[in-house]
Amino acid sequence: MKILFLIPLLLATLTSADKAPKIKKNPKDIVAIADFPFGGDKEIKGNVIFTAKQGSSVNVHFDMTGFPADGAPYYYHIHENSVPANGDCEAVGLHFNPYNASPDCPKQKHDGYCQVGDLSGKHGLVNTTCFELKFEDPYLSLNKKSKSYIVGRSLVFHYKNMTKLACADIELADDIKLQNLILEYTQSDDLDQLQELRTPIEEGYTFDELEALSAETYEELEIDELSGVAGQDEKNKHLDKNKNFTDESLKPHWNISKNYTNLSTHGVSTDCENSSPSYTSLITPVILGFFAGMFI
Repeated sequence: MKILFLIPLLLATLTSADKAPKIKKNPKDIVAIADFPFGGDKEIKGNVIFTAKQGSSVNVHFDMTGFPADGAPYYYHIHENSVPANGDCEAVGLHFNPYNASPDCPKQKHDGYCQVGDLSGKHGLVNTTCFELKFEDPYLSLNKKSKSYIVGRSLVFHYKNMTKLACADIELADDIKLQNLILEYTQSDDLDQLQELRTPIEEGYTFDELEALSAETYEELEIDELSGVAGQDEKNKHLDKNKNFTDESLKPHWNISKNYTNLSTHGVSTDCENSSPSYTSLITPVILGFFAGMFI
């Protein structure tokens, strides 16, 4: 009788963790932003912008400065709660993890098995005092019906020892904020970001939240299937993702330099424009990453 009682519990445990779906459709008319400083270190300045002007994957654009020279590499995650009015970064809860994924992102088959909010686990650590970083993340959603919806949560930067450094809410950008962003990137000649912000929405555009929800899909590609399904570059990418990144020589080659620069529109650090180029680092010790996901 006890065995029969334990079977449902065991099945629930085995199925409690699931991979996140790819978000195929996002609203084009939404711009979300995390503005720094808010909570934590007030020297951390800049913003992180989330857009989907093509209606598909979320584009993420970091433009940050003011990081301490001796605290790198820095982790950055979306956490499940917003920042309270007093700016207490310790009150933002755990990593945003709606599918109960493992905290050990580098060991996963692909990013769908990572925590949705583990941005540095999926896209690399930051190892400089100021930076601009751009990437697409197909597992984030701007659709409020989706389990992966990020608005109303918070973005947190951590020191290498996982102490929280700075945090800010992810909020919808109103018209005034949007115009300020456009002015900011006009002054900095950031044409890519300007195009993303200025892309016009077709007349009569509407976003069907439920239809978009039904379009979320699960990536089925597995490591064992790669030889017959994917090209060699894709195969190498997935195989590299499974390496134990405890040594500099094991960093995967993912065209990181194309998305990452050592300059910032908000460049107020004295060494911002003079320091040598630096790249995101994926050499996270497995144990450190594990405890970061479990307790931070």
